[in-house]
Amino acid sequence: MRSFLVYLASLTSLAPLVYAWGVVGHEAIATIAQIHLHDEARLAIKAALPDSGHLGFIASWADRIRGSPQYRWSGELHYTSPLGDYPPSACHFGEEGWKTDHDVLHAIANYTQRLVDDPLDVVSLKFLVHFVGDVHQPLHLTDRDRGGNSDIVIFEGRRMNLHSLWDGALITKAVREQKNYTQPLPAAQIEQSLRQTIFDPYIRLILWEGVRIWWRDALPSWFLCPKSASSSETRHRRNQIHFDTSSASSSPSILALGVCPQSWAQETHQTTCARTFPPDYDSQHPIPKELNTKEYYGPIQDSNIIEKLLAQGGLRLAATLNAIFADATVQATSSPVNLSWLDDLEAQV
Repeated sequence: MRSFLVYLASLTSLAPLVYAWGVVGHEAIATIAQIHLHDEARLAIKAALPDSGHLGFIASWADRIRGSPQYRWSGELHYTSPLGDYPPSACHFGEEGWKTDHDVLHAIANYTQRLVDDPLDVVSLKFLVHFVGDVHQPLHLTDRDRGGNSDIVIFEGRRMNLHSLWDGALITKAVREQKNYTQPLPAAQIEQSLRQTIFDPYIRLILWEGVRIWWRDALPSWFLCPKSASSSETRHRRNQIHFDTSSASSSPSILALGVCPQSWAQETHQTTCARTFPPDYDSQHPIPKELNTKEYYGPIQDSNIIEKLLAQGGLRLAATLNAIFADATVQATSSPVNLSWLDDLEAQV
């Protein structure tokens, strides 16, 4: 048990605490995406990543390089800052504008288009895999107290900031307490993409109970870009800037691919508003409080909030990559993600 805890601690400490899922969160999202790739996308990614072809190995790359002189410009691309947003008392996501358009929403649009233009653009693939994960972390989506980095809390007796709680501590607790699903599932599609990590049982739980049961009826809605949001997406991207010295396209054609980061983020922001900041937390006169309580952690655990965010991030990343790499004919006839494992199970019932 001690070695298990040390391993988890080492994983969550590898990524910067500011604006980033921890390593486990990003790799879990990437692994869920890997499982649900269509063959065309899987082969294209294998060609771009010949050493492994697995998205999990590149999932945290954008965090590892962000502090280097070459990539320091990418720091702001991990989050977005809606003006007027101060959850939970004031929840605004774009109604009053944005602090900057050099953000994760534009980054997803940018690197999606770059991959459409050049399927072998490995740097764009690495950024896209990471940023789709980031937009499903609730504290990437508010500027209050630097996304919670300025707010000191206590969780399971450990002192940390609120952002690091959502980055890694909540996932670490869930993985540590996951006692089931230690054996392979009767679904080769899932098992072939697992990498014998300490969080394999957690991914099995998310898919076998979450995707198969809890959220089964809602799955189709996860891949829709609502019309009411599409016009907002288009306006948001018209002002898209170039993020580095290479040419970048801001073509709204990515909307046709079903890639709508603002819609995804708007849904995630509901969790930002409702669950991340303790209602009685005074940022001006902070008194660190234990948050492993039935009032704070209870609803997060009971509603499977973290698990749902990871599932949405993984499936939407898979859908994005499937749309980018699919042949036009295949794209028109196939589902957004490869759910053959689930279809096969349901056919047996």
